[in-house]
Amino acid sequence: MSKKVSVLILTQNSESSLKRCLDSLSSFDEVVIVDGGSTDRTIEIAKTYSNVVVHNSPWPGFIAQRNISIDKATHEWCFMMDSDEKLTKELADEIYSVINNNPDKVLYNICRTEYYLGKEVSSGHGKSWWQERLFLKDRVRYTGGNHHEHLIDGRPVHEQSDKVGFINRDFRVLHDDTYSMEDWVKKIPRFTLLVANEKFEKGKRVGALEVLATLYWTFFHIFKKSWRLGKLGFVISAQTALFRALIKLIIYEKSQIGFKNDSGSKDTYLG
Repeated sequence: MSKKVSVLILTQNSESSLKRCLDSLSSFDEVVIVDGGSTDRTIEIAKTYSNVVVHNSPWPGFIAQRNISIDKATHEWCFMMDSDEKLTKELADEIYSVINNNPDKVLYNICRTEYYLGKEVSSGHGKSWWQERLFLKDRVRYTGGNHHEHLIDGRPVHEQSDKVGFINRDFRVLHDDTYSMEDWVKKIPRFTLLVANEKFEKGKRVGALEVLATLYWTFFHIFKKSWRLGKLGFVISAQTALFRALIKLIIYEKSQIGFKNDSGSKDTYLG
């Protein structure tokens, strides 16, 4: 009997990209969606696909949510995707070929094609590259913070390179090729707060000069890597600098000002 794969997806207000994602997963008999509390049509769209199973899980944090999705899977192998991605038919076929031909690895890297402003990010910061995606359910877990890492049998992946493989890079996961500055601006409040809160809770504190230094240093550091992309490289460098500086600014506000709204239950700096 051929082995099967559980595709794992986290969603939260993902209606704009979810159909594209799920349409590319028709060859998989189980797609596990763990939803963090969508208020748009995400769940409605998901339930129109016969191979999709939806689980509701109020957002416990990125790593915890990823591990919940693993726990919900019913097959031996798991393949992690984001709701704004799709995979090629060639990759789907290759995944089944790999797991059904006596695989000698626990975790496999798959190359993701990155797009921004209608162009592939072929070099520099955030370029198309390998990501750990396909793994044995009972041996792999997520750890770390918002920038996650994997554990194999409880130990970091980088200590066990013999257990890690690579899928042919011609077979790709494709990021959303319509991803724009508007999409980035919509996501930035949530992600900056997630990262800033995580760092603050771990004891990170910053001063005003560090906020400003982060803005300027990040831009020049990233642009040194991305200048070959031209105008696209400038945009990527500028927005990365803004993102990192905003994280530092939130930490600065929390540690130096600590402003709260009247109820005392919610920070109010980003509405």
